[in-house]
Amino acid sequence: MAESTFNDSLKIRDPSQQKRKKARTAVNIPCEFKLAGQNDFLECLLTDVGAGGVSIVTKSSLYVGDKVDVQFKMGLRPFRAVGTVVRVIGKSVGLQFESLPEPDVDRLQEFIHQSFKDRDRKKP
Repeated sequence: MAESTFNDSLKIRDPSQQKRKKARTAVNIPCEFKLAGQNDFLECLLTDVGAGGVSIVTKSSLYVGDKVDVQFKMGLRPFRAVGTVVRVIGKSVGLQFESLPEPDVDRLQEFIHQSFKDRDRKKP
């Protein structure tokens, strides 16, 4: 039997159970958001980023269906997108991006890819 390229910690999910279609990575990045129609940005913490959306933690109350403008830095470069709240669990909020321009999708995918490479370098 051939040796696997993947380590034992990799868990394969049944594709029928996987809701996300794009790769995501856990992060811990300060960010800001504002509700559509509002002027002031509020602080939040970005905890998860993917090409299709992000997860944030906020002290503010958000509801499924809210339109949100979110901004954060990927490395030194700012990133801004509009999304819709698709999940709220306590203070954790899942946002699905509305249509992103292809260059923004590419930047997100490169950021995610780089974060996986950085994690691999840190492993003993």
